[in-house]
Amino acid sequence: MKSDESKNEKDVGLQDRDAILNGTEIPFAYKASYILNFYREPLFRVIENELGLKRSEAILLLFLSFRDGVAAQEMCDLTGHSKTNVSRAVNALNKNGMITRDVDPGDNRRQLLYLTDLGRRAYSAFIPELMAREASMLAPLSKAERRQYMSLLTKIAGGVPGWTGKSDDLDASARRMRRKFVD
Repeated sequence: MKSDESKNEKDVGLQDRDAILNGTEIPFAYKASYILNFYREPLFRVIENELGLKRSEAILLLFLSFRDGVAAQEMCDLTGHSKTNVSRAVNALNKNGMITRDVDPGDNRRQLLYLTDLGRRAYSAFIPELMAREASMLAPLSKAERRQYMSLLTKIAGGVPGWTGKSDDLDASARRMRRKFVD
């Protein structure tokens, strides 16, 4: 009898989740956020607890493992992360010996960021876990569906510069929100 009750409770929970996921005015963004929250948040808590790395620090290591020798501003431009978060991550990783900062030979005002051996070891410790979690996340999809999904994500990601980072658009959004809230 108890298992029937828990099954019914689980069904109700799934119905509630589906109602929320399908009922919001921003279904694509909400579902993407829902998926990413369950993908990253639990594992980034483990990374912080086990390796002492905050999410922004782990993301910086991930970025530098792909493209070593970039300036912090480039990371902001290419990832959409705030200057404040990137700056904090750079300072923490530099202090912990996971990255180094060198003056850009082409522009003495810029510092280029590089992974150290310790930074590479930290990256090597957490990346297999992120990869396994991604595989679990995609497990419900067939190979053809995964290819299609990746193609669609690539297309959406390619359009990001067209709708993000325009301060005039964000300022106009802020004004509209204030008017609606105040009125």
